[in-house]
Amino acid sequence: MLYSLPNRLRPILLLLAPLLAIFAARMATHSEIAARYPRTAALCFLWIAADSLTLALIAKAPRNRPQLRAVLGAIATGFLVATLGAADPVRAALLDMHAVVLAMALTVAAYAGWSLWRAIRVFGRTGSIVQAAQQVLPELLVRLAAYEFAMLRLALFSWGAQPDVPMKTQSFSCHRIVNPMIATLLVLQLIEIGVMHLLVSHWSATAAWILFALGVWGLLFIIALMKAFRIYPVLMDENMVRVRAGTLTDFAVPHCEIAGVDAAISLEETKRSDVLNAAILAHPNIILRLRRPIRHRGLFGKTRTVERVAFRVDEPELFLTALRERI
Repeated sequence: MLYSLPNRLRPILLLLAPLLAIFAARMATHSEIAARYPRTAALCFLWIAADSLTLALIAKAPRNRPQLRAVLGAIATGFLVATLGAADPVRAALLDMHAVVLAMALTVAAYAGWSLWRAIRVFGRTGSIVQAAQQVLPELLVRLAAYEFAMLRLALFSWGAQPDVPMKTQSFSCHRIVNPMIATLLVLQLIEIGVMHLLVSHWSATAAWILFALGVWGLLFIIALMKAFRIYPVLMDENMVRVRAGTLTDFAVPHCEIAGVDAAISLEETKRSDVLNAAILAHPNIILRLRRPIRHRGLFGKTRTVERVAFRVDEPELFLTALRERI
């Protein structure tokens, strides 16, 4: 039945199904019958948590054959979730079963040791902390953390940074229209932070400070976005056009793959799945038509096939002149 679902629904179901199963099992550990039979409840919760995560992993793996280390990680995660999420009497009963605790500890230690060994090898081969961390933690989580760290560093530092333009590469700015609109959002964000903090503080000081922290994080993100549009312009060299929109989009299009260039595209077309729209908060004025579909890997790893690349530069005529000289 799972394979008959639309492709868009399968990832959602594979994410929600184990979470719902674990949540239901956790709620069951707070029931009266679980309090009466805590050891049985602990073992059931342990099995449900580990089994649901493992089955979801198997369903998502190519040909339903995940790697052994991934299976070990799913089981270890299930053990940790069951231990931390159970009701107090059930957790106490679980920790009192020394053989079970030993088996859980050995499983977690085996996964952690195996992953650490792989991380050290990957770091020694690539020198990338991100790729090494992906051997221990979920790839999406590592990508998100790396992106957040990069944006935070961009917001707090790099105030005098020059645009990132390699040698023998021509750059085309794309921030003159976008950044004034982002600056307006920045002012509105400042006002919203102050008003929300004042209003919520009358109800809960804790909630007010939590919202204040989230607002400051959003403020830093907007500042980083403004700086990124200036620092990371669209690039062109003898081999390709590198379409960039701050840190949100980075897509290289070889000149040999460009079939033609258009100057206009409708709003409806920019929403098509085969159109990569890199014009943020603005309408594209450059549209590259590709000779064949090219796969694009998004910010957090999601891939799709694109046939047109739409973006905006501040001086489109200068860009078109430079492109015609190269294709």
